[in-house]
Amino acid sequence: MHVGIAGTGKMGSAIACNLLDRGYCVSVWNVEPSMMLPVTTAGATPFENLESLVASVEAVIVMLWDDRVAQEISLRRIIPAARKGQLVIETTTLSPAMYESLAAAAAQRGVGFLACPVIGSVDGARTGALTLYPGGGNETFDRARELLNAIGSSVNFTGSPAASAHLKLASNCMLAVLADSIGELLGTMARAGVDRRLAVETLIYMLERVGTKRQQLIEGDTRPRFSASALLKDLRLAHAARQRLQVNAPLMDLAFAEFERMAETGLGDEDYIAVGLALERAF
Repeated sequence: MHVGIAGTGKMGSAIACNLLDRGYCVSVWNVEPSMMLPVTTAGATPFENLESLVASVEAVIVMLWDDRVAQEISLRRIIPAARKGQLVIETTTLSPAMYESLAAAAAQRGVGFLACPVIGSVDGARTGALTLYPGGGNETFDRARELLNAIGSSVNFTGSPAASAHLKLASNCMLAVLADSIGELLGTMARAGVDRRLAVETLIYMLERVGTKRQQLIEGDTRPRFSASALLKDLRLAHAARQRLQVNAPLMDLAFAEFERMAETGLGDEDYIAVGLALERAF
């Protein structure tokens, strides 16, 4: 298969090199031509004109930056240049509305469009170990499956472009919450004189422990393994400890207040994940 890559930043270049290693014929385009040099050195064919690239390949993988760039490049140039039946795989992380706009424009031209945000690093892109969340038509997904499997080690069909967007955005929101939480907790432990390496190892261990709740979360099973009331007891101790250390930890205080509030509703005897599931039901 002849694949075009529109956007040869770090991720786009890594995807291109991975596909070259796997025997794909790869052509590339970038708004700044000098950024194509590493992948053309590896064997990719450079194109100065984006529309010419689209016309010459069987599938286009797009890796840009944001909605504004996608509107300019994907919506106004790539999709209008694509022919009926051609695959356009938009891997840029975009808003649900922008993915839907691209899907609608592609449908009008009979172009096979997939919204396909990715999770992973440049190293993962280079080795084909990304996690992919393609959303679009079933037939389009089936035609793109072999190419997607070359890009990612985990391919999770979402059914719709909007679902793909929400999954990727939720993943990164979780990263942000975790980063802030880790910062507050490390700061608290540093103030208390706890060894930094031990503090980090303990927090990483607890992140891994969260994975044991996977099936409970899927099934909504709140039978207690570690009850909300037991966790709340420790949250009260942690709150008092922060006050003594004069530490400002707004995320921890927010979680503490939420558990206090939920305990008053009778969730104390259920597993602590019942508090999160109650928040979910409130939407």
